Amino acid sequence: MKSEDLIELQGLVEGLTSYERVSGSRELGKAKRLVKTFLRHNGLGYAEEFFFTEKVMPVRAKVYLEEEKKEIKALPLIGSAWGSVETEAILVEDVFECGEDIKGKLAITKIGGVREEVKAKRLKELGAAGMITYLEEIDTTFSGTLNEESFLAVNVRRSDALRLNGEVVRVECRTRRQRIKGSNIYFDIGKGAYIYLIAHIDSKPFVEGAIDNAVGVALLLMLAKELKHAHLRNRVRFLITDCEELGLEGSRFHVKNNDLKYVENVINVDSVGWFNPAIIYRDAAGMNGKKIMAKFEEHLKELNVDIPFKASRTGRSDHIPFKEVGKETLFLSSNPFTIRHTPLDNYESVNWDIVQMWYEVISTFVKILYRL
Repeated sequence: MKSEDLIELQGLVEGLTSYERVSGSRELGKAKRLVKTFLRHNGLGYAEEFFFTEKVMPVRAKVYLEEEKKEIKALPLIGSAWGSVETEAILVEDVFECGEDIKGKLAITKIGGVREEVKAKRLKELGAAGMITYLEEIDTTFSGTLNEESFLAVNVRRSDALRLNGEVVRVECRTRRQRIKGSNIYFDIGKGAYIYLIAHIDSKPFVEGAIDNAVGVALLLMLAKELKHAHLRNRVRFLITDCEELGLEGSRFHVKNNDLKYVENVINVDSVGWFNPAIIYRDAAGMNGKKIMAKFEEHLKELNVDIPFKASRTGRSDHIPFKEVGKETLFLSSNPFTIRHTPLDNYESVNWDIVQMWYEVISTFVKILYRL
């Protein structure tokens, strides 16, 4: 990657991360205008498709440790119920092993293992009053999601969560149901059967989302600028999606409303630029495309690049709707990605050597995929 291209890519990431890119927000609209300006400046025509979705969006949360009369920083989860409760908080190691002892109390549970909406459903069945989540790996807040599982749920730092165990705690959570107007931006280069390159532009509330996924969008834009002048033997469709963080709504809309008859392969770029590059061979929706993964592995060997193939039981991203209709999917990411959905995912955390590596690997793979 040329030094001037890296500088341009870094400028794109810096520009995108200057906006809080929550779906439905004015700030995300500004980030999309940055993308459109880049495309127009480089002679790349594009289309924009609009859709609507309804979600319970977080507004604010407060957690009080009553004995100390102290407020603890907290984030409401997407999909959390609006409400207030004051009761004892109990540390729960496994929500599937606790019982009646949690009834009427707040469950303190670490993130991971199974998705948060699954834990919330189980705790609601047991009569718990709510859920306080925390990250075990690092002492910071985490922007989580319950999707449609309405339950009082907030997140706090690990150090605060452990202090709350056995104490009387008051939790206040404010959310609102919002009709969100989303839009995907897409454009094509080349002719022939389609290869999709996907990256989502939206971020979780309360986080900058540099690696997840401003870097992915910037990579697609720079790849488009390069591939526009390449002799391609296939057609590349670049798809920049919205509402990925709200349940893959943008990619689901695109799959449902576009003819995918001539689509052969789908490459999803989500959360690259961290220290642990990985190809996710299995995610929450099962195996990804065996054929395209085998071709990618062969390509890596030719380049003498070592990127491990890893499984992620809870991983979900925009390739999944394509996988569900039978397309070959390749999921490029980072695993483990410790700072995912936290305030630490900022511009300063991006590993630019890793970003350049991904750029070279993806660029050359797209050019030669037709003959592998």
